[in-house]
Amino acid sequence: MNAVDLLESQHKEALALMKKLAESEPGTERKQAFRKLHAALIGHMAIEEEIFYPAVIASTKKDGEPIAEGYEEHVVARVALERCVRSLNHERLFQVRVGVLKELIEHHIKEERSAILPMARKALSKDELNDLGALMKAHFNEGETGTELRADLDRKSTGRAQRALS
Repeated sequence: MNAVDLLESQHKEALALMKKLAESEPGTERKQAFRKLHAALIGHMAIEEEIFYPAVIASTKKDGEPIAEGYEEHVVARVALERCVRSLNHERLFQVRVGVLKELIEHHIKEERSAILPMARKALSKDELNDLGALMKAHFNEGETGTELRADLDRKSTGRAQRALS
């Protein structure tokens, strides 16, 4: 699977998980749906930030602003995710926070689809996209999705966004 198709597949999965979460009943089922969403989003952000975005930047001379914005949107999404984690036992607050998270993720996906993914399709060959997709899939399947990974992504975010703009 090429890199863009992999990311689009993960976007669809995240949107479906958010819908399932919104429709779920309070309790164990909702908490399990959120934990699955949390792991999927952190893993997705990691492969974008560590593999995909740098490959797109390296392959194009175009404006890096959409990618810098992508890094920043990921930071905001991770904060929203953490706030959801802290409100898991407070149903009404959790629902509000998940709603905000959903809006953030939908906006981010729309931005990627309109700017970053087309940029990648133009800048990278089919073989490069396939190789990148295989690397991203392996990294996603093997990667950690916990607090340590989130903190590492947050630490690196500002420098990565600045490099995207240089």
